[in-house]
Amino acid sequence: MEDAIYVAVNQDVRESKKTLLWTLKDLQVKKLCLLHVHHPFSLTASSSGLDQSEIDAIQQSELNTSYDSLHKYRDICTNNGLSEEDVDISLNSGYDVGAGIVELIYQNNIKKLVMGAAADPHYSRGMSITSRKAEYVSQHAPNGCKMWFICKGKLIKTREGSFGLGNPSGSFQEFSISPQKPSKIRRKDEDETEPKEHSGQKQENEEDTKKGTKRNGSSKGESSPEPPEDYMCSITGCLLEDPHVAADGFTYEADAFRKWIRTGGRISPKTGQPLQNYNLTPNHTLRSIIQDWLAMNPNYHG
Repeated sequence: MEDAIYVAVNQDVRESKKTLLWTLKDLQVKKLCLLHVHHPFSLTASSSGLDQSEIDAIQQSELNTSYDSLHKYRDICTNNGLSEEDVDISLNSGYDVGAGIVELIYQNNIKKLVMGAAADPHYSRGMSITSRKAEYVSQHAPNGCKMWFICKGKLIKTREGSFGLGNPSGSFQEFSISPQKPSKIRRKDEDETEPKEHSGQKQENEEDTKKGTKRNGSSKGESSPEPPEDYMCSITGCLLEDPHVAADGFTYEADAFRKWIRTGGRISPKTGQPLQNYNLTPNHTLRSIIQDWLAMNPNYHG
């Protein structure tokens, strides 16, 4: 939804109602999207004594409860002047709510987000953010996303969006990637690609390395460099663009893993062992490292 204000809400309507009402009252809302990360029950047949069909029924019931809550939030919006067509819903599932919210910010290119700074009973004058998920989102969301943090219907903190910084991934790097990481990768590339050759060509290669390119030893042309194996998706065999960590602890391309599950995959694509769940958590660190590598290797043609 273009120009929409996104509001992160909990399953319990009582917990986020005042945050939503603050948004409707204090911001000029034309379009609003209710954002929710559903926290599924972590059940397995071996640990619970239930069969898979019973587990699926419980998890579906919980998911339905989340949707029921979102519809109640939508009713609050329409009762406060928004039309139903101007209220949308964005839902994700995951065990880490903060990471799930950040994933939705990236997926939807969210520019404006309102969320709770703490549970309402923790409100006090002059308070700061005490919610771990709110602190995580504040630190890991792209700079281009402006955020308001609310407690008990009162504004606690605003994080301004730096809209002139370009795409979200570039903003994210400035927020959470230490300056040492690119230099570590650069030293590795320089060590691996230092050929024994006459001084003129060595100087030429050093100039190319400073520009972020990687040669294969030829003085006449440049070949596409090979990325490290850890940067590749084991499902697609391609460089990761949207890396997410699955329950097996390995990182995959998000769309490829979801297709794997949709087409009947119930085991780890990497180990062949059964997956405990099918949730994904964005691997922002690896994504930023890959972006650094691509910046230093513009001749890569994947």
